[in-house]
Amino acid sequence: MNNLGPKDRCTSRLILTAATFMFSAALACNSPAAGASMSQKGTPDLSIGAAQFPDDDAVILRWVQRWTLQRDGTVHRRDHRWLKLLNRRPIRRFGDPRLDFVHGQDKLVVHTARTHLPDGEILRVPKYSFNLAAPNDVAGWPEYANWQQQIVSFSGIETNAVLELDYEVVTPAGVLPWVEADLRLNEDYPTVERVVTVTLPEGTALNHQVDRAGPARSDFGKSAANGAVTYRWTFKDLAGGRAESQSPPWQQRSGRLRFTTAPSAAKWVSIMSDRIDQAGQPDETIKEFCEFAVEDEVDATQRMRKIAKKLHDSFNVVDSPKSLRSLTCRSAAQVFRANYGNPLESAALYLAALRSLGMEAAAQVAVDATIWDEQVPTGSALAGAAVVVKLPEGPMYIHPQDGVFENPGHFGRHLLLDVDASGTLRKTYVYGRGEAEPSELQITGKITVDAEGQASGELRIRLTGLFFDPLPLETGKAQKKLVSGLTDRLVTGFEVTGHSITALSNRVLRATVNVASKDELKRYGTRRVLRLGDGPVFLADVPMPLAQSRRETDVRLAGRFREIVDLTVELPEGWKVWVVPASPRPAEGTWGSASQILKVTENTVRLRRNVAVTTETLGPDDFAGLRRAINKLRADQSLMLVFGETSQTDETP
Repeated sequence: MNNLGPKDRCTSRLILTAATFMFSAALACNSPAAGASMSQKGTPDLSIGAAQFPDDDAVILRWVQRWTLQRDGTVHRRDHRWLKLLNRRPIRRFGDPRLDFVHGQDKLVVHTARTHLPDGEILRVPKYSFNLAAPNDVAGWPEYANWQQQIVSFSGIETNAVLELDYEVVTPAGVLPWVEADLRLNEDYPTVERVVTVTLPEGTALNHQVDRAGPARSDFGKSAANGAVTYRWTFKDLAGGRAESQSPPWQQRSGRLRFTTAPSAAKWVSIMSDRIDQAGQPDETIKEFCEFAVEDEVDATQRMRKIAKKLHDSFNVVDSPKSLRSLTCRSAAQVFRANYGNPLESAALYLAALRSLGMEAAAQVAVDATIWDEQVPTGSALAGAAVVVKLPEGPMYIHPQDGVFENPGHFGRHLLLDVDASGTLRKTYVYGRGEAEPSELQITGKITVDAEGQASGELRIRLTGLFFDPLPLETGKAQKKLVSGLTDRLVTGFEVTGHSITALSNRVLRATVNVASKDELKRYGTRRVLRLGDGPVFLADVPMPLAQSRRETDVRLAGRFREIVDLTVELPEGWKVWVVPASPRPAEGTWGSASQILKVTENTVRLRRNVAVTTETLGPDDFAGLRRAINKLRADQSLMLVFGETSQTDETP
């Protein structure tokens, strides 16, 4: 990126590499004069800036995107944007844009790349500032070696400069299964005008939908000329919509325009599922691998899990939209030998592996249920594919990246899709753990402190919903890790000396845990300190952006939940409690409630904490109330218990 000041703009020169020179020479687009007349047409008002947008780092003055499907199947995608920098913060993001294309298949044409300086001077990007790179998401995999990025390094970047980039990617017929896009309308920065057009041959259907355009002025039109139909959307004054920590995905919080020429969701699914099924045929190499993986195991469920684990530990999934551009699905044998594949190929390998041992299995396309739209199916919702295995105790599912799961399970909030013999789309919704009902974390018990400052006790734990997943908890090691983590979050400096899982099902986990302090409780003079964990126990499973005091977007939590802690601390006879954890005033709001109550009677201290959050998506104001309540429970004064012998003087500990 060339960040040159007004006096030294464009004074440096770099020697072109042979590859860059050949690429630049092959594209007339990189000539400074190419596309100049088109760039001038529709130029926005470049004087718009900080006066109109004082709180923003940049503003998109105009953005025109065009998709054109020619009658022979060739697809043109053109993108022309004017972006004004209102300060230097966005330079890193916009100074060196990267344009993806497939070398030898696509034709990339950069019509215009130039900087409009505040004084009216125009600096075109010189040829030496066009350089090629490999995209990080597919670099190093031979199957995707032809993917390249054209890096365009703008010159003369400074505050109030306008970066204009107009480029086009031409893809030949037969590469893309359909023309589609899922566009975020409210980008991080405000947009003065945005235009999207889709031009198709007459008779080609287009399914489309606009959501949450908000107060922006918008217009939609459809016109026909020269045997083609053009759909045109125009949006003006689109507000910026930057994400914050734990914001909902942009598809749920921003304006959204999506379109596709896929005739139906059933067709969209069937193309992928058919390719997976055809590719998922085992060969002898795969069968030998699976027989080695299962060893002497005879139980069908355990055989399935061993195969899934062996593949998960050794196989590489290339999870990039680039790998799915043509919905390519190589045979399972090819993928197995290569030891990497895209999400469809990965599912085909798992399918072949299970079939090699005689199991009844089928592939299902997985989509994110929160953004899936059956009327306008687009690849943005695709979550790979899962393999469903029919077992005596019911269906089990494997996702190449997420492993074995059940319904409900950790792969929740997804839809598994397939098409029956009649062409009807079938849907199976996978519930997230705790989605259908609130999750609950309950810990009760007693800790006894002896005269030497050692502490020990017994805790009873009950978990439901999102607070545990039964599948990984079959071993004693995994169970101890779970209860040890809960103990650490309840009291610090303790270890688990023994535990017993008294119930473990898909619905509930119950455990009895023996705990003891690792050393004597910390001593300050003549007094001892027992410190609770760093706040409510649930925070490890339901994280919250508690450090951010001001928000503009909603907060998405892992789910609705309740935490109940009832802990008694018993002290030696004659000891006195000097400091107890604070009992903040109970908090309550539309988000739920939170309270912590301490009761001291003679030589015992009883702490009862109850936090209930009744919604998983909170508006900024609702979250502010929850944040205040949780931060009070996390404060040091809410976590410290100080005690000692009554014979000691009342000195400050």
